[in-house]
Amino acid sequence: MGQANALQRLGHLHMQRNNLGKAEEALTRALELHTQSQDILGEANDLKILGDLHLQKENLDKAEQTLTRALELYTQAQSVLGQANDLLSLGDLHMQRDNLDKAENTFTRALELHTQAQSVLGQANDLKCLGDLHMRRDNLDKAEDAFTTALEFHIQAQSVLGQANDLLSLGDLHMRRNTLDKAEGIFIRALELHTQAQSTLGQANDLQRLGSLHMRRNNPDKAEEALTRALAFHTQAQSTLGQANDLQRLGNLHMQRDNLDRAEEAFTRALELHTQVQNALGQTYDLQRLGDLYMQTDNLDKAEGHLSEHRSCTHKHNLLLVKQMISKD
Repeated sequence: MGQANALQRLGHLHMQRNNLGKAEEALTRALELHTQSQDILGEANDLKILGDLHLQKENLDKAEQTLTRALELYTQAQSVLGQANDLLSLGDLHMQRDNLDKAENTFTRALELHTQAQSVLGQANDLKCLGDLHMRRDNLDKAEDAFTTALEFHIQAQSVLGQANDLLSLGDLHMRRNTLDKAEGIFIRALELHTQAQSTLGQANDLQRLGSLHMRRNNPDKAEEALTRALAFHTQAQSTLGQANDLQRLGNLHMQRDNLDRAEEAFTRALELHTQVQNALGQTYDLQRLGDLYMQTDNLDKAEGHLSEHRSCTHKHNLLLVKQMISKD
């Protein structure tokens, strides 16, 4: 059992360092040993971390299967804290699938269990996720309340990473309200804390937001610098969706500067990555911008092809939304 626990800790360490291949290898071996010794809680913890790993890799089906099995074992082991943490990850999965009703129910249940387990950090994480959900629904007042409470709990729990993530979301909220000075101050503070916490993905997301903010202010040099750094960090963190979104923003920036060759290169690469992670909304936008670009360069055949593909992608996206709505009923 000692070897299994050591492998689990090693896998968790590799996860924190974004070394996902080594993490998966260590956790799979830990799971084999915990299963062999009939350690139910050990198995559940291995599966929970593996589920989070699959989430990070954007492999949602595998993540759901793993996290659901972990939840069954946590329930069997009567671990309230384990169930709460697992539900938080499942809620994140439902958010990624844009199934907001299911996500809200899952986060709310996680919050109840974290409160029951007296986990301040758990409650903070649940509230942060509920705030993100309210943002997706454009309910900014509810989102601000949730983020502010989450930040208070993360400070109480002395979680630097948690505080940084709350601030990133609060910055997004102020961007939505067009209070750019306040947003910039918050993003800079988030970047400082993500750097302190050595979170590569966090730094990437902060820089992406700062790049968008500089574009809103029509400061293309600062925007390009921030987005280029964001892309480097997202690549380091192995975040395919993050890279795609950075490239999409860089494509828009190059279009504004009439640097059409660089814009075409950025949008084409963004399209490849959005297709890789099956992000229909991203694909649709990339195709539209490529169509606009080819129209601008009088390349009408290419323009027609991309705009036609854009219409097809939009249709598929709309069908997906209908299916998701039906599955919620």
